[in-house]
Amino acid sequence: MTKQNIDDQASFSAPIEDLQVRIAFLDDLVEQLNAQVARQSLEITDLQKQMKILYQRIESADLSEGIEEFDPFKNIPPHY
Repeated sequence: MTKQNIDDQASFSAPIEDLQVRIAFLDDLVEQLNAQVARQSLEITDLQKQMKILYQRIESADLSEGIEEFDPFKNIPPHY
């Protein structure tokens, strides 16, 4: 091999190594993001179940008497 060929190979290998390092970091980032999305998906599912339970409780509550109107003069907090 001539000196020119060695220099050409060195000049090509450096960018290739840089790309390989970037790909490794991107692969790691994609795995981290995938894990985060999976955790958030489970959390959203759990929150949806909780909301469904709350809606069922509200619908089954006896609201026939209605909600008492708030009167600030009549309903004074105990610290006054």
